[in-house]
Amino acid sequence: MKKIFTLAIVAMVASVSFGQAFKSFQKTVKTTAVQKEAVVSSTTAQHKVAPKANPTEVVATVASAEYYASDGDWYVALSDGVNTFRFDVVTNSSTPLEFGHTYTLADMDAGYSWYGQSSTSAVGYTAATLTPKQGAEGTDYEATATLTNGASYHIVYTATAPKTYDVKIATVSAKYYDAPDYDWFFIMKNDDYEFRFDIANQVASGLVMGKVYTLSDMIADYSWGKDAAGMQITYKSVSFKATQGANGNDYAVTVVDQNDNTYNLTYTSAPLPEPTETVVVIFSSDETDLVDASATQGLVQFSGEKDVTGLQAFVTFITDQVAGTYTNNDVNPTYTGLYLDEDDYEGVEALDITATVTQYGDDAYQAVVDYLGADLVLYKLTFNYGYVPTAINDITTEANSKVVKTIKNGRVLIVKGEKAFNILGQEVK
Repeated sequence: MKKIFTLAIVAMVASVSFGQAFKSFQKTVKTTAVQKEAVVSSTTAQHKVAPKANPTEVVATVASAEYYASDGDWYVALSDGVNTFRFDVVTNSSTPLEFGHTYTLADMDAGYSWYGQSSTSAVGYTAATLTPKQGAEGTDYEATATLTNGASYHIVYTATAPKTYDVKIATVSAKYYDAPDYDWFFIMKNDDYEFRFDIANQVASGLVMGKVYTLSDMIADYSWGKDAAGMQITYKSVSFKATQGANGNDYAVTVVDQNDNTYNLTYTSAPLPEPTETVVVIFSSDETDLVDASATQGLVQFSGEKDVTGLQAFVTFITDQVAGTYTNNDVNPTYTGLYLDEDDYEGVEALDITATVTQYGDDAYQAVVDYLGADLVLYKLTFNYGYVPTAINDITTEANSKVVKTIKNGRVLIVKGEKAFNILGQEVK
């Protein structure tokens, strides 16, 4: 059970028997933007070479400057997409750096002033200068940097008029986090960009369709972007709207960054992919658990575990009753997940879920769940809780069914048509 995390819900105590808790699936992890990184200590051990007579000329195309009140410094990054230079100028004032003044390495925090795309491959400076200048379209920069390996650079950046980028998003992931923020956390990506939006004070059933959410609705620490070069995009304003599309949620988002560049993000949901394989899993009453918090939390969770294989599955519905028909919109993703065996620590996220829960007695239910995994496998899960008539547990296959792997009573079966075989290929009656 080391893969499955539990979350105690205090308000459930009155209606849920002692010791029960919702199983949760750890998927997307919220992280703050790594805006300011210290150079790694290993850079000081790099082999030095003789300085070049003439520094390498670099024309930076991207510049960012951010003040860190906790350190009293202006953190400036200049990049041409290949070479990135960072200068951490300590001024102890939020007033922007002085135009025409040349800051040297003595004015900088050397630990945060370095060359490289990331701190794992960073090279520190033995000398550096940074001169901000008033440009026609904003702040221009001229800088020099001599690295600990002897290489030297002359960097210039000329601010340009703000640009507008139309960005077609390829993938969207969303996860709901409960207390304390009750937020929906979105990651939108394509090959060139990644944008994150953390919209707080929401409900687990999803955002309000058609409503425009702004930066004031978001947790700023978890809302940020970056381009293909790894340069951070700090939001100045955001307009975020989700709408119901033909195949799921569509999104229209506008981001304005601190340099007044505008990013128009669009995502149109595509039809769900066809599964490449079907796996049938039937959990007996001994293998199934039910947490009924429908009256207090509006949540019901079915979970099952196979002792032999270690397969674990749990699906949570947003509902005020146990029995019913459910779609993906009725599923709480935080408490829904699937682990294939005892060594599976990543789990299989769900692309889509449909389910029917039928009641067969005062405390007997069967949940039949179609769980389309991100691995493009359709997991046909059956949870039997309490006494469910035996015939209902029988495996049936359509005449045109392909070969199906099945786990029943702790045994792996291979079903083809009306015949079942064990893993050795022997027919099972």
